Amino acid sequence: MIILAADIGGTTCKLGVLSEELTILHKWEIPTQTDDNGDRILRDVYESFKKNAAHKHYDMNEVKGIGLGIPGPVDFNKGTVNGAINLNWSGIKHVRDEFQRISGKPVMIDNDANLATLGEKFKGAGQNEPDVVCLTLGTGVGGGIIANNELVHGHNGCGGELGHFRVDKKERFLCNCGHRGCLETVASATGVINLTYHYYQELQFSTVLKEAIEQKEVQAKMVFDAAKEGDEFATYVIRKVAAHLAYAISVISVMTNPKYVIIGGGVSKAGHFLIQHIEEVYESMTFKPALAGTKIVTAELGNDAGMIGAAGLIKQYVK
Repeated sequence: MIILAADIGGTTCKLGVLSEELTILHKWEIPTQTDDNGDRILRDVYESFKKNAAHKHYDMNEVKGIGLGIPGPVDFNKGTVNGAINLNWSGIKHVRDEFQRISGKPVMIDNDANLATLGEKFKGAGQNEPDVVCLTLGTGVGGGIIANNELVHGHNGCGGELGHFRVDKKERFLCNCGHRGCLETVASATGVINLTYHYYQELQFSTVLKEAIEQKEVQAKMVFDAAKEGDEFATYVIRKVAAHLAYAISVISVMTNPKYVIIGGGVSKAGHFLIQHIEEVYESMTFKPALAGTKIVTAELGNDAGMIGAAGLIKQYVK
């Protein structure tokens, strides 16, 4: 038996054929056609599955199920998506039922950040532990919580929305959700930039970033690179970012007590440099028994995490 999986993004859909052990047998990408309210997306994904499976001589009759990752709020139990801005979807879309009608196969769907967490749990930095949390630090902050081998969804799919954890008590920056103080305003790539501009104006440090700041051309990678080279101001900013992440992780630690807290997304490329700053603060503020054995690590699967997690839904829930 094989599993088909798709990580559907606003620009591309990452598709794959996987074994029941979640080994990727074949993978490819197709562009995401978001015009006409994204009405073609699910049909395009299924047609691409059929075409590539046939090309690689996989038998569609041997498909155990199809897992889909969606960049939007998913009601896991109902299999619906309540709007997905990047896909040009609005309102309630019955994705699971629609794809089952198209494919004739068992279908499971979930939020893309949840599936990246599930992928890392099964085949990556989570080491197949039953209690794992993932924070994906990109343009925003995504997240996923696995407790006792089960993804935490909550009653309407908002469980694990860690980017909207309120950590900035000064509420300095407006979040895309409409509130202020969210983790993603101070810990994502956007958050690094927010803090860089804010503290430069407030403190007037001497920094190699001066020209980029004054021309409004700062990128998060610039700040990390400058900090690694010992720039005092950049280091100050990264310590602030790390402190916000440490606070969020410390609360998570006494809620679900994960074995691994996995840092993924583009910002995670800072690797050990970022984690050591997080750990310095995290260890000083966290309930001591919750510290024992918990490790903060970087993600291992890169762009394959969501696709592997989508296949993991079928592995875990389709018998």
